[in-house]
Amino acid sequence: METPLADIKIGKVTSQWAENNHVFVTYQPQVDSTNNLAKEEAFEEELLAESLCLYLTDHQTAGRGRGTHTWTDSRPGSSLLSSWSYLLATKPQPTTSCLVGLAVYRACSSTWPFLAWNLKAPNDIYIGDKKIAGILVENVIQGDEVRLIIGLGLNVTSSPESVETATSLIEELPPGAPLLGQDYTAFLDRLLFELTIAVSYCEEPLSPTDQLSLLTALNLHPLLEEIYTGMQADGSLFTATKKINWMSL
Repeated sequence: METPLADIKIGKVTSQWAENNHVFVTYQPQVDSTNNLAKEEAFEEELLAESLCLYLTDHQTAGRGRGTHTWTDSRPGSSLLSSWSYLLATKPQPTTSCLVGLAVYRACSSTWPFLAWNLKAPNDIYIGDKKIAGILVENVIQGDEVRLIIGLGLNVTSSPESVETATSLIEELPPGAPLLGQDYTAFLDRLLFELTIAVSYCEEPLSPTDQLSLLTALNLHPLLEEIYTGMQADGSLFTATKKINWMSL
């Protein structure tokens, strides 16, 4: 990337990647929420032939997180603001949230393995003790058809100054390791692969490999009060003192 970082629009760059990879994509410079737009268009007749619809923007006026949380981006174009809308035949199981978090973690850590990636249940990606990404998983149902919508916000070239616990890729990359366009493209390739695999298993219990992978990613989080000692196929977590439902976190 030869242009100044302030001139780079991550949503637009990602849209070009999607078009090159024949992914159905809708890009708008500004929307209220990509997840809202994905839900509104979930069952539009012309989109029912698309197993994946990707929604992108460079600025959200009402970005949402889980529950009452909101998503704030530093400046327009500085973050990957996306919703990945998958068409399914049946309603996904609660373990889908676990699988999606693991998918994003794997895509990040495989692209930039020298950074201290970790997962904070149920929906946040961290580098060290700083949050870099948030995930919002929703689904909408119409008759026998289901759209699983994965909202992903990832700070790329900057993070909100008003949020002390936030960071971005640019802030975390070590000296001599610039944010290369080829690395970002490789990340998107891996993210598409990992999310698609995760969605394909969203009706099944977590495999032993996924359970161990999740435990490892979760226990890397430096702000944990208690280490997780075990995990069940339904996503339940154990510490030395209690059992925790994933979605209650």
